[in-house]
Amino acid sequence: MNEKSAPAVIPVEQEQLLEIARMVVAMLGEMDIRLKQHAERVANLCAGFCENAGILSGDELMHIYLAGLLHDIGYVSIPREVLKRDQSLSEEELLQVKKHPVAGVQILSHYKRFEALLPVVRHHHEAFDGSGYPDKKKGQDIPLGARLIHLFDCFDELSSDYRRAQGMTSEEALAAIREKAGKEFDPDLIPKFIAFMESHAGKAEDFLLKKQAAFVKQSFASILQKFSAGKIVPPAMPQVVFELRNVIKRQEATVKDVAEILEKDPVISLRLISVAKSPAYKGYGDVKSVQAAVPRLGFKETLSMVVAISNKSLYEAKLPQFRVALDKMWGHSLACAYASKLIAQSLFLNDPEIIFLMGLIHDVGKVILLRAFAEIPQEKGFDFETVMTAIQEAHQSIGNMLLKRWGFGDEFSKVISLHEGENFSSQTNKEILVVHLANMLTRKMGLSFFEWDGKDLAEVSSAQLLGLSSDTIGQVEEKVKEIIKDVAHLF
Repeated sequence: MNEKSAPAVIPVEQEQLLEIARMVVAMLGEMDIRLKQHAERVANLCAGFCENAGILSGDELMHIYLAGLLHDIGYVSIPREVLKRDQSLSEEELLQVKKHPVAGVQILSHYKRFEALLPVVRHHHEAFDGSGYPDKKKGQDIPLGARLIHLFDCFDELSSDYRRAQGMTSEEALAAIREKAGKEFDPDLIPKFIAFMESHAGKAEDFLLKKQAAFVKQSFASILQKFSAGKIVPPAMPQVVFELRNVIKRQEATVKDVAEILEKDPVISLRLISVAKSPAYKGYGDVKSVQAAVPRLGFKETLSMVVAISNKSLYEAKLPQFRVALDKMWGHSLACAYASKLIAQSLFLNDPEIIFLMGLIHDVGKVILLRAFAEIPQEKGFDFETVMTAIQEAHQSIGNMLLKRWGFGDEFSKVISLHEGENFSSQTNKEILVVHLANMLTRKMGLSFFEWDGKDLAEVSSAQLLGLSSDTIGQVEEKVKEIIKDVAHLF
């Protein structure tokens, strides 16, 4: 058996063929949506089976998938009223229908790159005993791809609502196919076919998405391994952040001490001044220098803003599709940070600025994974939802590793590890509950990759344990919207 399987990242040429195939199948769907659905089920099941059973590999897997999509394209030559009729066809109409494999070949012949699919499309209604059509081929003279498509085509017609379906259960359809082994179907394929269909309950998984999901998961596992081994250099927190932390810890620290450190980094200094001047931090007098910005913000909030300004550079990528995602991640993280701080203030918790930082970096692992994934050579055709699902599963471990390298304490690691949990109790640290609730609030605000389920936020477990009402949460939401509008563009 050849171990090479269909590539998870589709090469450009195959991606172009796939796009053409999808357009053609969409034409079928305009005639009768059931034709399109049938083609997709046959393609997904047949390709999945061939890979699972080791029957086909490499480019051949993509070819069988494309053949599954296009096997009935000849139906476009048949009058719609014939296709849509659910009762028995006349003899003349039946002859029209039986011409669709030949018509399909004629259509696809205009696309030279579909040449490998033509024998499969032409012969997918041939029977193993020679009683099929259009050429009455039999046995091994029928191309393997055509014998495979014929199996899944018949199964779907027997068990789905496709055209004149017989409405059988999956078990009944498999029994009917088993009875025709050696007659209509290749007997050598039947045992593996039935085992596969029983293990999948006759349901079609999206073949390409499944391949992509496996590739993405493997990629992120490799990224984590390389990160742990030090083969991927993590982004460094600017030295100014560490110096600022140390100075602020000193009781005798002055505004001048803090300003002198910040002025070592002109970019951070300018952005800090811009934030301090924003409507979100109203005060008397203009802010034209770091020495004026620091007292306006306070020492701890100055540190929070410097960390936020430094973090913003993490959310950058060269490719547009990743840049858009990272921009959205930044908006989510910033909103979560301010929401966490405002919730903490409403509860009179100690050190809301620390909780701001927890909200800011709770998803930092996702950022690192997406940046690393963006560096992997890849063609177009990726389903972004698949990427984000894999990131969701892997981000906590890499986030914790990064925080340790940045010198953040265990309380930050606990937030990263537990903020998405559901099994909270009165023993759960309030910082975790606050960040969880803030995270949920960003969903409600549309600043998340996850959709809000419409539930009253006061009914969320973290809100109930914190004792927050709908009114209080609503006030936090409005304040966060106002702040984000004022400061998001300044970082």
